Amino acid sequence: MEGIRGVIIGGLLPAILFGAGSILQKAGNKIGIAQSHYLISFATGIITAGVVSFFVMKNSPFSLKAGAFAAGHGLLFGAGFALIGVGIVVFNMPISKIVPLVNMSALVVVALGFFVFKEYSEVNVFNLLAGAILIVAGGILVGKS
Repeated sequence: MEGIRGVIIGGLLPAILFGAGSILQKAGNKIGIAQSHYLISFATGIITAGVVSFFVMKNSPFSLKAGAFAAGHGLLFGAGFALIGVGIVVFNMPISKIVPLVNMSALVVVALGFFVFKEYSEVNVFNLLAGAILIVAGGILVGKS
């Protein structure tokens, strides 16, 4: 039961939230906003979520090293979102084409998880590789759409 709850809470719900967020990104970019202003507004939402989380999840540890990793993640995440905005505004790309390609980031996570954290011993490698092949096939189809 814990596994199912973990998949729903840690996987399915974030996928829904991120997907809905992409729609908000396109709506904001289409109205017209500089990427710098978009990222500052976006960060305001993340800070708000962080403050709420701080009060809801008690006894949360913090270290400067972990905070540095989090800041690096934020930097990479923000740069990625800025590039999505450029794709939408400058190249007039449909969000329905860009986001599925962006979500191929799962392949980067799989590869890095294998090598950095040695997760190959914790997963069914055959199923994971089969899924990765399907993701690549989907990316090719989406890219050609």
